[in-house]
Amino acid sequence: MEKGVRGTGVKGWSARLARVAALCSIASFGLASGCASSSESARSDAVTSNVGRYDAPPTAAAKPRVGVPPFNVKTGEGFGGGGTDLNDLAADQMTTLMDATDRFRVIERAQLEQLLKEQNLEGIVKPGEMAKSAQVRGVDYLLLGRVTNLRMKREETSRGFGLGQVGGLVQLGGADAKKKDIVITTEAGVDIRLVDPTTGEVVMSSFSEYKKTDAAGAFGLDILGASAEADAKIEIDEDDKGKILRLALDDALRKSLPKLDRFLTSGRVRQETTATAPPAAAIPAAAAVAPAAAAPAVKPAAAKAFCANCGKELVAGAKFCASCGTKTE
Repeated sequence: MEKGVRGTGVKGWSARLARVAALCSIASFGLASGCASSSESARSDAVTSNVGRYDAPPTAAAKPRVGVPPFNVKTGEGFGGGGTDLNDLAADQMTTLMDATDRFRVIERAQLEQLLKEQNLEGIVKPGEMAKSAQVRGVDYLLLGRVTNLRMKREETSRGFGLGQVGGLVQLGGADAKKKDIVITTEAGVDIRLVDPTTGEVVMSSFSEYKKTDAAGAFGLDILGASAEADAKIEIDEDDKGKILRLALDDALRKSLPKLDRFLTSGRVRQETTATAPPAAAIPAAAAVAPAAAAPAVKPAAAKAFCANCGKELVAGAKFCASCGTKTE
């Protein structure tokens, strides 16, 4: 009887130790997942921390007025389907980034559209290209942009353990709990051009390719349907699409700053000016006094006449000489 009791006790303790080991494994898995999440959040902050932060412009740089019409955005994997108009979204984001460079007086997009409408010039700009040249009052330059092959590719691996393999000591509906490592590669080509709208001349152009590979969490992205297999189509929400687009635009603008600075300090910058008459109060008092009336012209004195007979001076207008009586001519 004693042996049986002792045996039963040993088996009971063995079972308990197995359960404790399983629970410790689950706990360590959860802690590891939490650490990874914190690390990815920190990297996400680092990815976006410098967006919109640029070196100061040169001291001698001109500061022209710039408007940003809709971009031309071509998308690929991960950006398909409907949703936000990426052409307008790209232009809105570039307007904000251009203002952050402190190199331009940036015209709000709503104001630019109103200017074009008031001047009957709505057709001069197509997304990403000038349709025709025109004098756009209130704007010195237009920044035209094109984004090509904006896409995301996904790789997915897994590591961890299956709870179904713990010998049935812990049952969670037979689920296989694994840590997913979703690696994202984002790509885009960004072409930007600074154009004089009066002539259509491209005064600065820059093309850059943006590519970055990192964990989805490091980008700060929420992958929709993250439990899908590695070959499943990637899906992100509209806010995250905007985040990826902003990273690509920021990268392109940052790379173009040396060219922009050379142009802005070249002395060739066109800046529209409006000539207006000075107000009356600005006219000096001396200039406001009316000029004095001109003196009347003085008639030249009549020439003296002499008598042909006696040589005496004739009285002006006399028909006969007062000395000898000879008739004057």
